Amino acid sequence: MGNDDRSKREALVDQYIRQKNTDGACRLLFDLIVEYAREKDFKKAEALHEKLYEVNPMALTEIVRSGEIIEEEKSQGLDREHMDIWSELYDGLSTSEANALYYSMKTKVFEAGEPILEQGRVNNRLYLINKGEVKAIYDQDGKEVIFQTLNPGDIIGQDSFFSATVCTFSMIAQNLVKVNYLETEVLKRWKTDAPALESKLFDYCIRHDRVKKALEAKKVERRSDKRVNVSGKVVFQLLDKSGKPLGQGRGALMDISAGGLSFMIKSSKKESIRMLLGRRIRVGFELWLKNQNLRKIEQEASVIAAQPLLFDDYSLHAKFPVKWAQKMIEDIDLVRHAPKWEK
Repeated sequence: MGNDDRSKREALVDQYIRQKNTDGACRLLFDLIVEYAREKDFKKAEALHEKLYEVNPMALTEIVRSGEIIEEEKSQGLDREHMDIWSELYDGLSTSEANALYYSMKTKVFEAGEPILEQGRVNNRLYLINKGEVKAIYDQDGKEVIFQTLNPGDIIGQDSFFSATVCTFSMIAQNLVKVNYLETEVLKRWKTDAPALESKLFDYCIRHDRVKKALEAKKVERRSDKRVNVSGKVVFQLLDKSGKPLGQGRGALMDISAGGLSFMIKSSKKESIRMLLGRRIRVGFELWLKNQNLRKIEQEASVIAAQPLLFDDYSLHAKFPVKWAQKMIEDIDLVRHAPKWEK
């Protein structure tokens, strides 16, 4: 049927709704949904499916059947080569979850030598490698270390995709690399459309994280600075590009090293926490030293990670632009360390 005919029938749906002819509106909507779905216009089909539910939530036969037809047509449109590569992933998903995953993804090609992820940078994507080879490298004290090669069927970016953290290593295309990728915004949509999909994908990524397994097998320790546990209050300010404070928050110190610190904050908004990644902050806190002096510290740093804890607690991890002298860390009185702050 032509677009003009469909436009007329969609207008007739609205007319039926105004006339309280609910049955007529539902029949027309069902037919339109089926037509759009079979032409692979899923955006339009799903919009009309929502409208069908709004017109009559009790038209269960039409709602369920039209929804099934949309999913059936989506399944027929899945790329077979992609499905073969990722068969284990899709085998653990329902039809609707598989469709939600596949149709949420975008495609991209990387040329040889092109970076996919860069150490220290923010990443909001999860990449599924369909073709080509990718080398995993990290920089340690100015030296580039290659520790793994990834191939079709491997996933990269899971750490920074599922939790708020900058990339802790780089991924470089060794040759022509083709990927599918997801952006973090999709996770919010899945909470309604496919509530179990995020956890299933996360579990799959954990089980198949070849990068993490390679690091563990090689017993690579990338932390060059020893951390010590500390307690106390911290005030932090988000800075703009010129260094001007944008606001102030409070938290609780967790640990500190010559290279940075971590502290706990409360937030009910995961999206706001992710927005802190890569941003400059100024932190203020107090340290008791072994000579019994109380030193007030004001220090700029860059947020490199934000890990969820219990309830609405997060640990923020920040890196100093210039490392402290190791003696400063050694001089902290860990027994007496109980800074007092005015509220």
